[in-house]
Amino acid sequence: MGASVQPSTGSTAPHDWGEWAVQHTRQIIYVAAGILILIGAVWLYITSERRKEAFASQALSAARTDAESGNLPLAANDLTRMIDRYSGTRAADDAVILLNQVRLVEGGTQVGLVVSDLQSFVKGSHPDYILASAWALLGAAFEQENRYKDAAPAYAEAAKAATHDFLKAEYLLDQGRTLAIAGDSAAARTAYTDVIEKYGQLAQAQEARVRLGQLGGSLPASQGKPAS
Repeated sequence: MGASVQPSTGSTAPHDWGEWAVQHTRQIIYVAAGILILIGAVWLYITSERRKEAFASQALSAARTDAESGNLPLAANDLTRMIDRYSGTRAADDAVILLNQVRLVEGGTQVGLVVSDLQSFVKGSHPDYILASAWALLGAAFEQENRYKDAAPAYAEAAKAATHDFLKAEYLLDQGRTLAIAGDSAAARTAYTDVIEKYGQLAQAQEARVRLGQLGGSLPASQGKPAS
């Protein structure tokens, strides 16, 4: 007689899922409870972050009102506290920009605070429009300290981060201007040439042509794209 065929025992998993569920009710309850706890934790986190952002926006609005009314010391104090309390929010990023704008207006020893604060700030992860503003403010602070060689690369970084062509062109003009003041005419001509070639249809290109002519540079053909 031929060898009898033995039933396969390679799998012990039950085929009746209803029976399996009954046998593993406790495990199913634990898994379901864990999922519900996780969902609840995520919901609480999102709700908390939204509330934090809302409170941060309110605090920023109040500080902006103080600044616009001319009470710069109060605005600076409120902004500093707001940044510490709501760090990580978009409103806190905006507050850093506004705080350092206030400091630049106040001048004096506040300019040094702008430089140290923004040098640390630009190393972090922030939206491009915030980084562009931060680099531009840093360039302005360097200018107030007559550090034109340091201001030029700050403006160059602002141009890279800017999200609109007219801002890129404006920051490149600032870069060229500070390079010219620092005595680096060749690099200044390059900055002005970039404005003309890349943004020839913008108003800033005409200013770049004038400044380039003053430095003795030859005018390139404009290949600028439409303004954005």
